[in-house]
Amino acid sequence: MLGHFARTVSFISIALLMPAANAGAAQNGHPEQKCNADEIHWTITGLTSVTFDWRGDEDKIRYGATIGYGQTGTGNIPKPLPFSSAGPFRQAPLTALTPNALYHYSIGTCPDHTFRTPFPPGSANFIIDAEGDIGSSRDYKDVLPVQELIAAHVPAAVLVLGDLSLANPNGQASVDQHFNDMMVWSQDVPYMPAWGNHEWDVARNDDLRNYKGRFGLPNPQTSPGVPNPGCCGQDWSWFDYGNARFIAYPEPYTVQTWADWYMKTNRLMDEAQRDPNITFIVTFGHRAPFTSGYHHSDLDLRHYIARLAAKHKKYALNVNGHSHDYERSYPVNGVVSVTAGIGGSELEELNTACLFRLCPKPSWSAFRAMHFGILQLRFTPTVIEGTYICGPGGGGKNDISCTSGSVVDRFTIRAAEK
Repeated sequence: MLGHFARTVSFISIALLMPAANAGAAQNGHPEQKCNADEIHWTITGLTSVTFDWRGDEDKIRYGATIGYGQTGTGNIPKPLPFSSAGPFRQAPLTALTPNALYHYSIGTCPDHTFRTPFPPGSANFIIDAEGDIGSSRDYKDVLPVQELIAAHVPAAVLVLGDLSLANPNGQASVDQHFNDMMVWSQDVPYMPAWGNHEWDVARNDDLRNYKGRFGLPNPQTSPGVPNPGCCGQDWSWFDYGNARFIAYPEPYTVQTWADWYMKTNRLMDEAQRDPNITFIVTFGHRAPFTSGYHHSDLDLRHYIARLAAKHKKYALNVNGHSHDYERSYPVNGVVSVTAGIGGSELEELNTACLFRLCPKPSWSAFRAMHFGILQLRFTPTVIEGTYICGPGGGGKNDISCTSGSVVDRFTIRAAEK
């Protein structure tokens, strides 16, 4: 049974061409140079700090307000150490930055790129993208076309919803290729991950060292029950950006893992509920509380989300992957859940009339589609404007026809009344 509607959600499902945007990072007049670094990406770690990760012999990153740089950071060997290749792997935290400021940077002799620190508390009018279940172009032809959709409009950040490289069925070279594929946007846009089951399924030759060793996470948290290798720390994280608080959730390693997350997240949401600068609370992770696709809905996660929503009116949205499709719920207990496992690896069409596990769709399901793409979230002072942007069709069956870059689903989540 659907819970109470704590906020108004309106939506339309259409196919409309998006306006063109400039893609890629400006080189600012720097000539092409031999770059001895790859797999370059960075995370927001606070209002005045970011962390860069890369692979290569270069161990210095120059940065500053102009292409003259003026400051230098050092890329140290991360812990845990990734094992997908010989490396060397580097990690460089940059601190004491200016909020909402554009910086230029160059790793060693690599071309100039830019990064921006977060909007200050209470600010609005920024875009966050979300995608999950990505893989690499080594194994899946649609990975790069999806990433190019993100690069085309340069969002403030990308929430990556687990199952990043899908290396455990495909081999360790897929880890390195994934992070190189993401460079079409990850050199200029923060890569904000949550872990999925394919990051820790050690029986299939991959584990969390390859991922925890490649990121500096904001406000990193430790969960109980995390398997070795890859234990412990950086199991989930949270960060504030403008008028929103984003809280990741971990994988359900044991029955204690989500119970521990719930207790800690309840306190984080209490703080956000009291903070006049925060209008929206968003959770993101891999497992799906509501899905009619290949996987079943996770009822334990649904239970914890409902308990959090009952106490926190600002809790507006959950975003997840796991089922390789797009599906948006009506608000349940005031929270809209969106599955966005559409990052390019493969679609999970079932041998049913509707391609989904459940035909017809459940009463909680507002819109669903079996098609690659990205989820774009625009945060204004009073609403979250959600847009599902069409990507490539993939090699399997699709239940919709759309032009890449067009809008397939649009919805609006209004801020809770004060």
